[in-house]
Amino acid sequence: MMPRDTDAVRDVHLQDGTAKRVWAFARPYRSIIILFLVAILAAALLALVPPLVVREILDNAIPQGDRRLIVWLATAAVVSALADAALQILQRWCSARVGEGLIADLRIALYAKVQRLPVGFFTRTPTGAITSRLSNDVVGAQSALTSTLGSVVSNVIVLVTTLATMAALEWRLTLLSLIVLPTFIIPARRVGRRLQDISRRQMQHNATMNTQMTERFNVAGAMLVKLFGDERRELNAFSTQANAVRDAGISSAMLGRVFFVALGLVGAIGTAAIYGIGAWMVVSGSITAGTLVALAALVTRVYQPLTGLTNARVDLMTSMVSFERVFEVLDAPEPITERPGAIDLTNSAGEIAFNSVTFRYPAAEEHAISSMEQRSIPGADPDRNILSDVSFSILPGETVAVVGASGAGKSTLVSLIPRLYDVTAGSVTIDGHDIRNLTLPSLRGAIGVVAQDPHLFHVSIADNLRFADPDAT
Repeated sequence: MMPRDTDAVRDVHLQDGTAKRVWAFARPYRSIIILFLVAILAAALLALVPPLVVREILDNAIPQGDRRLIVWLATAAVVSALADAALQILQRWCSARVGEGLIADLRIALYAKVQRLPVGFFTRTPTGAITSRLSNDVVGAQSALTSTLGSVVSNVIVLVTTLATMAALEWRLTLLSLIVLPTFIIPARRVGRRLQDISRRQMQHNATMNTQMTERFNVAGAMLVKLFGDERRELNAFSTQANAVRDAGISSAMLGRVFFVALGLVGAIGTAAIYGIGAWMVVSGSITAGTLVALAALVTRVYQPLTGLTNARVDLMTSMVSFERVFEVLDAPEPITERPGAIDLTNSAGEIAFNSVTFRYPAAEEHAISSMEQRSIPGADPDRNILSDVSFSILPGETVAVVGASGAGKSTLVSLIPRLYDVTAGSVTIDGHDIRNLTLPSLRGAIGVVAQDPHLFHVSIADNLRFADPDAT
């Protein structure tokens, strides 16, 4: 369990109702979550059996020469080991079932939501920001109900049961084992801060490196580099970021090793203290040899749960922030929706009419999510009308060409017909029906479009041709 930097979440405040919404997604898995927690409790209790068995063998079975008791105690140890193995498998199944199920549910909900968002959202939001919400944030969110929840519950149960058992055996040695903790916890927090800084730098360098690959390794980017770029300059820029990621990885690996060595050292010191002072107590008759061995075995189970619990708040807040980022997308406005009572457009004749149409591109807050915008786009929210009081009609079978200078609003005009945007004023009708009173699938299913910039999906040519109608032959 690596130490975390609490500064990373110091100023993080969760919105009201976040926990309730998280539980709404977790509710379908509540029975599995309960089973998961019960398995953790049972495993923690079973882990106490081997030290107590050893104590009983040393203090009673061997001195009394009771072979039958030895057999029973050894059998109990084996049974507890088998039961613990079964519980570990059960915990993993529960964790995977809840975690992977939650990931699927969140991704499906996000995908469905993003599909309903208007074109304006995609023009303002980088593709990487969208895919990050569906991948990184979803995985981060599910850890709140699997890794974080399981870790906190497990650490609390292990710590409480272990300390209670140690105190019942010998409270003075239990206190002695806790004295060395400050010498580990305080440096560990400093290591956590350094690891956090290194991780941030590594992620920044990784993001820059991935951006360079994404922009250069497509047809348009590769052509631009070959025509105007300098391959040596491009390679040097990439090498700089790749080497920075390497250096950060080495630093992180070394600090991580130092932490785990320190954890092992504290455990060794604690065990040595138990054996050293405990041996004196055995000689003086205060405790038995079996009690000493059991305490030495139990003390190693104290330090790691304590370290894990110091990270619990950071882990939980990080996971909950990921949930909030997911909810931010799910709560995004949907300006292009069907009106109540919308009707299907059937057997369309194809008469199109623009009636005093005025259009202005909507403001960013109506279409975009501020935290997902890479940067503000100058002119994206113009302070002027793109179309003003436009009226015309196109009869069925009639061919009409819209001619104008670049930026005059030709593409904008066409995009209003399938309701990629809604008019600011006036109306657009098809066969006399205001398109806002029509269902979106029937409206768009009646319109054929030849895009200015064709796009092919990574499927077969036949599947691309049948995208609008999978049953077409």
